[in-house]
Amino acid sequence: MVPPPMRPAQTALVIIATFLVAGGLFPWSARYRVACVAGVAGIVLVLFVARLRAHTGGGRSVPSEVQDRIDRIRAERAARMGRHR
Repeated sequence: MVPPPMRPAQTALVIIATFLVAGGLFPWSARYRVACVAGVAGIVLVLFVARLRAHTGGGRSVPSEVQDRIDRIRAERAARMGRHR
C-alpha cells in the first residue's frame, strides 16, 4: 500500500525545519542554537505522527465488492497452485 503524498503544509514544515537545522549549525549563542534544535525536534515529531496516521489509513475499510474480488483471485491462484482452502 502506497501512502498518500505529503500535503503542502507538511512540505512547508519540512522547509522550515531545514532552515532551523541551518540555524542550529550557525555559530550563534547557545540559546538560539538550542531553540532551533527544539523547533526541529517539534516539527519532526509532528510530521512523524502525521505520516504514521497516513500509513494506517485512518480506519478505512475495504468495500465488500473489492474484498469479493480479492477472495476470487486468491481462490483462482490456489486452484492453479494445487492448494485447497
